[in-house]
Amino acid sequence: MDIRNPYEIAAAIAELDVWDKVSAHNWALVPQTSEEPYIVSAGPEKDRDKSPVAGRLLLFPGLENFRNFAITRQAPEFGVWMSPLEFRHWEVIAVKKGPAEIFGYVPGYVPQPPSDADREFLAPLLYECLGVLMRIEEDPQLPLRYFEKEHALFARKEVVDGVWQDGPLHMPPDGQVKFVERVSLDTAKCRLAAKLPVVADEKWEVDFVMVPAYHTREPKPRFLYVLAAVDAATGVRVVWLKMSVGGTDEALKALWEGHAARLLEAMLRLGRAPGEIHVRSGRVARFLRPLGLHVPFKLVHHAKLGALDAALNHAAKTNSF
Repeated sequence: MDIRNPYEIAAAIAELDVWDKVSAHNWALVPQTSEEPYIVSAGPEKDRDKSPVAGRLLLFPGLENFRNFAITRQAPEFGVWMSPLEFRHWEVIAVKKGPAEIFGYVPGYVPQPPSDADREFLAPLLYECLGVLMRIEEDPQLPLRYFEKEHALFARKEVVDGVWQDGPLHMPPDGQVKFVERVSLDTAKCRLAAKLPVVADEKWEVDFVMVPAYHTREPKPRFLYVLAAVDAATGVRVVWLKMSVGGTDEALKALWEGHAARLLEAMLRLGRAPGEIHVRSGRVARFLRPLGLHVPFKLVHHAKLGALDAALNHAAKTNSF
């Protein structure tokens, strides 16, 4: 095995096939060349018997980044992330029949294989992962070595170039990291919207979706997102805004924070407001609620949005996003 080749190391990780034994706990890597530690999470693929994937190993840069990922696994509507695709991380995918794959993920961007520079950086990280996986196979309690006494993650730390040793990685105190969402609305437009007629029997079905099959054509392609609203009775599009992320770490959150303003603009353009807005997620409701302080529509949660789903399915079948 060439320890400078991350794909050969990934193949060794896949061949080791210890996903069930290593899924209980996370650990960390602290390379000299990174400002942030990497938190490692590994485990078997969900519904592995039906999936072509046996297991995955994920490396998350930064404690806050991993913390947000961990929270969404317990509370899926926390923050702005609808999928693991939207968390910055590297991932080794152990394919059952075929070579192991490696992809880098950036929120809102199509996953990409590592560049030459990435490969040079990833190789020592994955080699350390391979070593830790082999050790956990023999000692399942290894990741808990520093937890009870120091409330710290087990970590492999690069002390000098290419030399790694065990050590604790201390987590920030509970409550220190906060996720702040800001929804801003134009005061003058809100005053105008407050005077709009509210059509009591008009209902809009609203959602914000990623369309993975569509993306920009550029060296680093970005996924298509759609803020979609249709009339619940007729299925006619009321709002259908296509967008993609910008180039900053806060770009995905900025998209979400602008939804209330976008619906406000739509109401002003139409010259009326619906009596009800139906959503299927608490996240969408949360970002639209500030608009409801100015326009007296009723915000209703539904498990299914039949008219909107029909419109989205039609757009997919007819290539009419």
